[in-house]
Amino acid sequence: MRIMISAGGTVTAQSVVKALREDGRAAYIAVCDMDELTATKAFVDDFVLVPPASSPAFGAACLDAVRRAGIELFVPLIVEREFLPLAALRKEFAAAGCRLWVPPERIVEAIGDKLAFAGFLRERNIPSPETAAVHGDLVWDRFPAYVKPRRGSGSVGTTRVEGARAYRDAIAGREDLIVQEALSGREFTVDCFASHPGRVVAAVPRERIAIKAGVSVKGRTYRDETIERIAADVVEKSGLVGPANVQGMLAGDGSFSIIEMNPRFSGTLALTTAAGINFAGLLLDCVQGIDVPDLRGRHLAGVSMARYWSEVFEMPDGSLRPGTPLGARTGDEPTYSIV
Repeated sequence: MRIMISAGGTVTAQSVVKALREDGRAAYIAVCDMDELTATKAFVDDFVLVPPASSPAFGAACLDAVRRAGIELFVPLIVEREFLPLAALRKEFAAAGCRLWVPPERIVEAIGDKLAFAGFLRERNIPSPETAAVHGDLVWDRFPAYVKPRRGSGSVGTTRVEGARAYRDAIAGREDLIVQEALSGREFTVDCFASHPGRVVAAVPRERIAIKAGVSVKGRTYRDETIERIAADVVEKSGLVGPANVQGMLAGDGSFSIIEMNPRFSGTLALTTAAGINFAGLLLDCVQGIDVPDLRGRHLAGVSMARYWSEVFEMPDGSLRPGTPLGARTGDEPTYSIV
């Protein structure tokens, strides 16, 4: 297939490209991004510069790129900015022979709005933190808490507050916010994949051991029936088809509460791929009409990940060159430790 991915400069796009390469069915992979200085373009077949998703020209630019390159599958990654503008052009993408992988607008609206999603969880008796819309009459006394934009990702605009004074400072001059009880415990993301509405075929929990700018930089996969069941239940009840990542907290007593859900591939998809479940391959199965078996409980637990820096150099003539790779230890060299 000929595939294009949006937000090419993100770690999520890089993880999806890696998974597609491992799957092997993508004959052509392109990425688009609003920034030409994007490392991912060194590892794909083509790069397309598009306007920011906030621009009225964004959707038309993506559609034009799809037509020119004969793209068969377009996968956007930024829920709160890209999904709805592109969904408005769903018929035009189809007329161009391209499958646009965006959930129905009602699902995007219900999941992308953190306040609406909290109500969704509450109505279905799914464990979740106390959440409310911020307004002048709200009396909030459950501290610590997080003040968050109703829409957004990557923890952008999120503030942790320890008491009433910090809460008042955090909301001053800001609109469209929620306040959410801060739960204690270990933070997990569960990568889920639904092959049909109400049928989750994969649920891979991974602990977010270290996080920077909302992205896990250290993590480890687990097998936990409670976490997998609750996360899969959320995705199934949403009616979503395709990838999703569900975030939650595992308390000391073994209970698991859902914090939020994103109807897209996760930024740490590479760890799930390393654990034996290739979500990009599952997506291609769905697009090609291939039956997806139930893979729940078939991932490898105990796979740990630690991310590292690498580089791509763009030379004055426009050529791209990856930096010198680090050579992995063969296992024969001595291991040194500092005491």
